[in-house]
Amino acid sequence: MRGARNAAGVTLPELLVTLAVAAVLVAGGAHWLPHLVQETRLVTEVNQFATALHHARSEAVKQDRRVVLCPSRDQAHCGNDADWPNGWLLFASDDTTRDPGEPLLAAGTLMDTGITLHAGNHRTRIVFHPDGSSGGSNASFTFCDRQDRARPRVICLANSGRPRLSSRTCSGGPVLCP
Repeated sequence: MRGARNAAGVTLPELLVTLAVAAVLVAGGAHWLPHLVQETRLVTEVNQFATALHHARSEAVKQDRRVVLCPSRDQAHCGNDADWPNGWLLFASDDTTRDPGEPLLAAGTLMDTGITLHAGNHRTRIVFHPDGSSGGSNASFTFCDRQDRARPRVICLANSGRPRLSSRTCSGGPVLCP
């Protein structure tokens, strides 16, 4: 019977210490949790767009024709804006516009989470050629959080068609968000 009495539960001081530790963790977490959530959202957006760039490059090689990635507000037509606020289109084309009958390979949308996407050099089209290269100048895509809870990220796209992720500008400087 003695063993049963010693195994009876927690004492009041043990319970108070446990509650105090839990309160400190919750109070500390309230500060960094919104930052962690927004950081995760921004990284998700960056990864989805990087995936679209890789997909565009591989489709251009696979189909042996041009593949275009452009901003889109309605996921049906290309826009002519360096800001890509609502998403993008990915399609195979002989030129840089999507004509009826040209296959839509993918369409992406940005989550409505306060994240902005801006193309450097006012790029409104990224064209991948059958050899996997992307014409024009090097391109950069900057992802920013309007609430400044997450660190900005950049995707640098070389003329070779290879995208790389960075937390700095493509030239190595700090990222400035509007």
